[in-house]
Amino acid sequence: FTLSPATADIVDGLDDILTLELYESREPAVPIALATRDIGDFLEDFSAGSDGKVKLVRRFPEDDEDELRKAQIAGVPPRQFNVRSQGELQIKASYLGLSMTYVDQRETIPFINSFDGFEYRMASLINRMVEDQKKSVVFLTGHGQAGPSGGYQTFAALLTDAYEVREMNASEDPAIDLSGVDVLVIGGPTQAIPDETANSVVEYITNGGKALLMIDSIAVDQSRLVAGENRYSFRDLPERFGVIVENDLVFDLQANETLSFQTQVGSVFLPYPYWVRAPVIDKKVAGNVESAVLPWASSLGISESQRELVEVIPILETSEFSAIDFTYRDLRPNSQTFEEITPDNLVQSLVAVAVAEKASGGETYRIVVVGDSGWLTDALVSRSQENVALALNLVDWLAQEDRLASVRSKVVSSRDLLYSSPTHENAARWLNIAGVPLIFILFGAVRSIRRRRFGFTLYGQAAGGRAARRRAESEQEDEE
Repeated sequence: FTLSPATADIVDGLDDILTLELYESREPAVPIALATRDIGDFLEDFSAGSDGKVKLVRRFPEDDEDELRKAQIAGVPPRQFNVRSQGELQIKASYLGLSMTYVDQRETIPFINSFDGFEYRMASLINRMVEDQKKSVVFLTGHGQAGPSGGYQTFAALLTDAYEVREMNASEDPAIDLSGVDVLVIGGPTQAIPDETANSVVEYITNGGKALLMIDSIAVDQSRLVAGENRYSFRDLPERFGVIVENDLVFDLQANETLSFQTQVGSVFLPYPYWVRAPVIDKKVAGNVESAVLPWASSLGISESQRELVEVIPILETSEFSAIDFTYRDLRPNSQTFEEITPDNLVQSLVAVAVAEKASGGETYRIVVVGDSGWLTDALVSRSQENVALALNLVDWLAQEDRLASVRSKVVSSRDLLYSSPTHENAARWLNIAGVPLIFILFGAVRSIRRRRFGFTLYGQAAGGRAARRRAESEQEDEE
């Protein structure tokens, strides 16, 4: 395995021993058997080429109670898999997690699904441990946005474990100073933002800033379930950098949440298509999160004028059973909008996307745009904890060093056999099926014939020698 230059640079800068503890199973479940082998080989090469700066310890919790206890302390649980064997469905538990310790810091990857993107995740965590001081995450508030003091308390509290978190209220002083801010978070403005503040944000991002922008282009009255356009959504900010937040609402007829609604007969639970459960697309940025719940989200588009200037990384996309509501006049769970949908109206929509500037040299900006701000509110994350896990991973990606972008783009590609035509493919298939055995048969036949001929030659030579000796003996007797 070849190490990315950025990862090698991080290892070269280590001042102490980095200890890697790989928790694995000796007989892993089939779905992770290949990943277990590749990750083990990669870490062996990683340790061997570190000049003694990286120590690898391979642990097998299933075989030893002491190592099982260490896995529990490190936060590496087993993952259960359904395995079919001899016509029976069995449940097999397997370990594949990594714990990294540097000085007095520890980072853990509880479970590794795939080798693809593993080096990026590992390098990002090592880089975080090596840094001398915490990076800053600043919530811009003062215009109806959610922040640490209201709306995003849970999210902000979890961020404090790895970052310096503070709130910047721009309503008190529009001339905000964003110098020294590592990640800027804007969570759903609903009031007008002064030009002075907006210009400061644009300048910050243009000069290589990193920002998480959550935009509510549609304002929803949750008590009456009606909606209207949010004129102060600040949707023109992401549009400057190539991401268009549309004035619409997406809904999904199958991948959605079931909510409690009050009716004349009491409280009932009904599926609510406007609360979309969107699957994660890019796990190198999103981490080990499968999906997230977005209430009343708007679809996102990419500006053609900016497409060549930025790298677009889809984060969340609705399922194939989703559609777009352009009128949002009725948001009830039994809305007639759902009855009017035909298969031709179904369309998948981006609801979260990451954008990275392609410019080479100097600081480049990175932003994550989400077409909803309610997905990280305290009420939402209490029922959908994967939301806050995804948000933490997105902040990690934004806060990473620019040099780690090359590690993120490194992929493991399969070397598929390519054929120029079906005839070529069939010839290759039959050559492997019949050709290889035929070659061995021909080789054996030739060897057998040669051995027989050689045997006959030796027999003839031996018989001739015996006859000559008998003639010589007979002639000698006659002379006597």
